[in-house]
Amino acid sequence: MKDLLQLLRTNCPSKGNSFSYIEAETSLHPHLSLWDNLQIEIGPSSLKELEHTLKPEWLALLNLLKQPHQLTQESQTWEKFMTSLLKGLMNPSQNLLIDMNEDLFSPFMLQSFKKSVMESTKDKTIYLATNHTSLWLDCAHTLVGRNGYVFDIQTLDQETVKKHWVA
Repeated sequence: MKDLLQLLRTNCPSKGNSFSYIEAETSLHPHLSLWDNLQIEIGPSSLKELEHTLKPEWLALLNLLKQPHQLTQESQTWEKFMTSLLKGLMNPSQNLLIDMNEDLFSPFMLQSFKKSVMESTKDKTIYLATNHTSLWLDCAHTLVGRNGYVFDIQTLDQETVKKHWVA
């Protein structure tokens, strides 16, 4: 996370303080329910009220949570991640810092997440920390690495990426 914050401060100094951190283990209050964690961030008085205000793709993510009133510490990893993602998407910050561990999720969950990422890039800048870069090439426009204290930024040509995936 420290590297992501430094990248954000370096490349977007005016927006450097406006971010949401999304992660599966530590980005929620463990002694509150998943719903309480959402409610703290966005403030609706009921789950039904929230459902009526969400974009369709966000509602689909919310519907994946089978027990939103379950305590966070008792919830599965993917439920925590989806709740954290929803908080970040609904938050007014323009930058989402996502710490991704793909090994914790099923292929179906990854595809749902990928779809949400692609939809959200219209409104927000998304920085995704991953050890599985190849999974994200079809929806990424830039790869960022770090060489010592210098960020190595490589812009991707989507036509080249698509040709590579077809071949």
